[in-house]
Amino acid sequence: MRFRTVARSALASALVAAAGLVAAVAPAQAADTSTALQGVKFVKDIAAGNGRLFISASDRIVVADDSGTPVGAITGLVEPHGLAVTPDGSRLYAALNGSNEIAEIDTTALAVTRRFDLAAFPYPAYLSLAGDRLWVGHGPTNSWSGGVVGLDLSATTPEPVRVASGLYGPPMVAAAGSTVVAGENGISPADLYVYDVSTTPATLRGVIDGHTYSLGRLRDITITADGSKAITAFDSPYRYDIWDTASVTRAGAYGEEPTFVGFPHAVALSPDGAHVVGARASRDRIELAGPRIAVYDAATTTKRHTADNPAGQVVEGALTFSGTDAFTVLLEMSTGRYTLWRLRGATLAPSSVSATAPATGTALVPLTVTGRLTLSDGSAPGAQPLVVTRRHPDGTSVTLAPLTTATDGTFSITDTPPIGGTLHYEVLWDGNSAFRWSQATATVEVARQPSTLSLTGPSTANTGR
Repeated sequence: MRFRTVARSALASALVAAAGLVAAVAPAQAADTSTALQGVKFVKDIAAGNGRLFISASDRIVVADDSGTPVGAITGLVEPHGLAVTPDGSRLYAALNGSNEIAEIDTTALAVTRRFDLAAFPYPAYLSLAGDRLWVGHGPTNSWSGGVVGLDLSATTPEPVRVASGLYGPPMVAAAGSTVVAGENGISPADLYVYDVSTTPATLRGVIDGHTYSLGRLRDITITADGSKAITAFDSPYRYDIWDTASVTRAGAYGEEPTFVGFPHAVALSPDGAHVVGARASRDRIELAGPRIAVYDAATTTKRHTADNPAGQVVEGALTFSGTDAFTVLLEMSTGRYTLWRLRGATLAPSSVSATAPATGTALVPLTVTGRLTLSDGSAPGAQPLVVTRRHPDGTSVTLAPLTTATDGTFSITDTPPIGGTLHYEVLWDGNSAFRWSQATATVEVARQPSTLSLTGPSTANTGR
């Protein structure tokens, strides 16, 4: 019995020490974060500018800061759909599908400054901004009444100029330079129409035929800053195709995988044009086989890193960049809840952390976790702070003492597990201005300390005594 008492005392001391560590060490910054969008319904698009995020919902535009925390809303809007932000971030444009208007919004005051009437071109849904011209994909769903119009924003009262009509729509649009690409929406296979808008009326350069290229339903489209390449997310093929807008031919792809990993649902270019991020989703009870997000080098099409989040399906087309971060919105189909997902440092170079621990251990007996931080360019990381968290079988966790890597990125930390069971040691590097964060986990099966019980009594006794 004495050993048992000692073990309890040691356990209590270990837990007190662990509690002290929790109080002494500040938690690591969140790596990728998820924020619930309370009360939000029917998210259609997301855009970023002026250090803020804008999310179109059923009757408002939700405003969040650049960390993804909601800070307010722009109200008085009827069914905002597509969004577009000026390069300087000062103005936001919203397609108001329910009132047949385009709203111009001051992103500092969060107030509507102008409204453009589109009653003659109803149901505006998709927007793309190129210089002083805003291109609008409009039309009722599931019909051949869709079209594209352009608005000259330098005019006091812009007059809509028709670019295309008779498309299955409302068509998705992507514009840059003298090029506008319109994609049929809600039909499979879907066609892409490429227009030269340097002339009035616009000139149709050519059509990318959905039958010829075996294209499924169009989910999203983006375009390079010079308008020379468009990038699409179709249901099939399961990749992000690159289209040459001059020759109107396929010029390559991002995300070509040897097996099915999910349906492309959104695609976006970083502001500097150096990175492409693609988001996938599952449908019709088909499980998502791969990560929801992948980031590619725009020039080489090489996959740089991936990220996943089980909070829900990626909302079609809801993908944007803010600085080095990427943001998307997820929908949990069973509950209708929306989540804003931030991929911190999405455009930064990758890093990796390895962590190794003994497969087994014993409670109250020290064990050592070792590992290494590696940077993708092969350079020595130098002394970098790491956060090590010990996660317990009951769901609780403890942050261990501060840890710093050696110059070559190696590290070692010794810990005394206070309890038995399956323990996980999670090692996190929070990244820096050049490299994205990374983490690794080592698992240890920890046995309980043995105990003994002895009984001592007389060898004989009398009845009744």
